[in-house]
Amino acid sequence: MALDLYRASSRVRELFTLAGDITHVNLRNLLENGGTKELQQTKNTQLAVTLASRSAHVRLTELGHAFAAHGGFSLGELSAYAGSGIISDETLFELVAIRAALMEQEAQRIQAAHGEVGMAAVLGLPYDVVSGLIKDRNDVYAANDNSPVQVVIAGALKAIEEVQELLKEHGAKRIVPLRVSGPFHTPLMEGAVPRFEAAIGSLPFHDPAEKVVSSVTGTFITSADRAKRTLVTQLSKPVRWTKAVDTIITIQDSDSIVGEIGHGEVLAKLARDRICVLPLGSEERIREFHEGTRQ
Repeated sequence: MALDLYRASSRVRELFTLAGDITHVNLRNLLENGGTKELQQTKNTQLAVTLASRSAHVRLTELGHAFAAHGGFSLGELSAYAGSGIISDETLFELVAIRAALMEQEAQRIQAAHGEVGMAAVLGLPYDVVSGLIKDRNDVYAANDNSPVQVVIAGALKAIEEVQELLKEHGAKRIVPLRVSGPFHTPLMEGAVPRFEAAIGSLPFHDPAEKVVSSVTGTFITSADRAKRTLVTQLSKPVRWTKAVDTIITIQDSDSIVGEIGHGEVLAKLARDRICVLPLGSEERIREFHEGTRQ
């Protein structure tokens, strides 16, 4: 993850150094030598994913490619803020470290209060149907609106098990457990919201220099104040990625492409029935794209 970009670009290497200085984590060593258990720790996962996204953006910018708009899924929204000029890379990695620590602490508190917690992907149903079916519960929620046919629910594992039959009766094809440590993007996380707000209160935010689509509302973020408020509420609000893609579709024109700027191609696959998304997270993919635009 991002090590090929590190080898290819001095600017990416500078970004690795900056991220390490801010977070006090040797990220190159983590990515090269970290074991599965170490990489799956919330703090390390969020730092690695963010670094990979920003590295790809830096590399594309270095090669002369411009961005008309930005959007990010959950954690990725922070990288979108950095890409659009709302925050600096210094602030980005401070935010990620603070956010990851608070999310991990809150997940542990929730687990102590509610027992084992987690998330599961519901395949075959839209968000409004899933959220409607479980709306009267306070132990499981619709957390991620991934696509018109994929929703993630989160909460107590017992509650997730209890609603599976109901969801299948209404058309869910499969329900797949996810390997995560908490019921993120649900009201269960509200305890972390005031602490996160207080922790980031003094960090500098700016009005966006380029368009940014929020994954909380699916609409544009137009000011520094709205960006900060959205980021705070994101901890306990569902990810409305389907709405975000709707907005991206409205602004794409014939001269632009939509790229997944980061490791993997999960978002490209989620949107493949609606819009073509080009995975641009590796040096190989970025080089192929760059050479193609020069022909």
